[in-house]
Amino acid sequence: MKQTEDKYFIALSDHIKAILDSKEIDVADLAAAADIDRRQVYRLLNKENVPKLSTLVRISLAAGIEPQQLFALKFDFEAYMKENNILKVVKKKKK
Repeated sequence: MKQTEDKYFIALSDHIKAILDSKEIDVADLAAAADIDRRQVYRLLNKENVPKLSTLVRISLAAGIEPQQLFALKFDFEAYMKENNILKVVKKKKK
């Protein structure tokens, strides 16, 4: 399969790998504990598939961490926004 080129997803995948390595968690054991197909976890770790949010939550809980820790990674969101043409919404002015 082709790897994704989305920089945030790549950073998230690397962050998940680091968590699993630091906790010495086997991918097959994690998949079983999260009740998801282990191929799905491998595709995530190999940057081949962007999972649903619910899958990421299941993975984090099965790994024994709070979901917000999964997303607590160092990432340059300003540069990401510029590269992907993402604008911030401006609050409407009251009449």
